[in-house]
Amino acid sequence: MRLHSLINFALFQVVWFMCLLLEQHAIVYSAVVIALMFYLSAQKKQDALLVLKALPIALLCEFIAVQLGLFEFKVDPLPFWLVFLWVALLLCINTSMSFLTNLKPWQAFAVCLLFAPGSYWAGSRFEVLELGMPLWQFWPLYGALWAATFTFILFLNGKIGEFVKQ
Repeated sequence: MRLHSLINFALFQVVWFMCLLLEQHAIVYSAVVIALMFYLSAQKKQDALLVLKALPIALLCEFIAVQLGLFEFKVDPLPFWLVFLWVALLLCINTSMSFLTNLKPWQAFAVCLLFAPGSYWAGSRFEVLELGMPLWQFWPLYGALWAATFTFILFLNGKIGEFVKQ
């Protein structure tokens, strides 16, 4: 199982870097990697339901962040490659990021608050998005929005897991 988690994590990193380096040109390649991630999934039904239920929530979070001026992308309001990046991330929840599912909600929130904005800061360094405010303001504001969204997605994943086991 550990090797499976490492492969899942590595495949997510491939999608992340492709999206940031190739942007719209990464879509086909990302789709292939995501298909591989799904093929390797040990819980295909749960992962499929999670993507269907959580992807709109995740994209709404991004849309809200753009509307609030936390950051902006080169295309308005959201680039299509962001969909693929989120699908890849969602496919990590039950595999390489499964440790988050074992945390209490406040702990998961805190982890996301501390670490998730770093990915967007890196995106700004790759010039795929532009932060709408200084980093010291962006980090806690976007961190709180992202952490609340992702904590809800973790809750939703738990409910989907219970449903799948029935």
